[in-house]
Amino acid sequence: MADSLSGSESMNRSFVANVSHELKTPMTTIAGFIDGILDGTIPPERQSHYLHIVSDEVKRLSRLVRTMLNLSRIDNGELKLRPNDFDISETVLSTVLTFEKSIDEKKIDIRGLDTLQPMQVHGDEDLLHQVVYNLVENAVKFTNTEGYISFNVSDSIDRIVVTIENSGSGIQSDELPLVFEKFYKTDKSRSQDKNGMGLGLYLVRTIIKLHGGDISVSSVVNEYTRFSFYIPKPQEPPKLKYNTGSIPVTVPVEDAVISERPKKEHHGHKDNKEPDQK
Repeated sequence: MADSLSGSESMNRSFVANVSHELKTPMTTIAGFIDGILDGTIPPERQSHYLHIVSDEVKRLSRLVRTMLNLSRIDNGELKLRPNDFDISETVLSTVLTFEKSIDEKKIDIRGLDTLQPMQVHGDEDLLHQVVYNLVENAVKFTNTEGYISFNVSDSIDRIVVTIENSGSGIQSDELPLVFEKFYKTDKSRSQDKNGMGLGLYLVRTIIKLHGGDISVSSVVNEYTRFSFYIPKPQEPPKLKYNTGSIPVTVPVEDAVISERPKKEHHGHKDNKEPDQK
């Protein structure tokens, strides 16, 4: 019991420290560049460049706050889905475009976007956008220079499957079962992503499971890492088939009216007795 409490306390302290660092870093950057523009330290011809950096840091803060809010709702059992039908392929495409600058800087080869077909899923569009965003962000971050990221969205019998694969250093086999744990960071990510809190993939898995789906990861060291998740299709009610003449008609079970079987008409021997003659 004591060991459990001690471990929980240590995790909470680490969490608070990581969050504080995550908040402090972009706020320091924003304040420094804004002050530099206001006091004239940054010349007018360079202001646009630094304002873009400020914009990126504000977006980073926004993502952090959203992550923290969702984490709190998950822990309290308050995260509710607002499902609707939307095109998950469009979500993948629009998300990749937000990383266009980083992709160009690393000369990453993007594969599969041109062959994506419109694919409707039933789920919370905002939360599933966060799932795709986190996976694409990780792929861009850990892809080697002049490497590749491939995308595939496929339609199975009872689910829609999204697969994102990137080249790079990969993940050690003994770390694969741990990547979705809260606060866990692989050895490689600790060196490449010093500011991350190890919450991104935990949130990804939690959101997908709330939709009744699941996510898996596979990797070969120094070759690739592949994440694949699925969202189940809504189940249709069972249907009954009727033959009306030569054309079969399908009717949902709840709409079907089962009439009583007609009584057979007996021919020949009659069970009814003649009334008694007086």
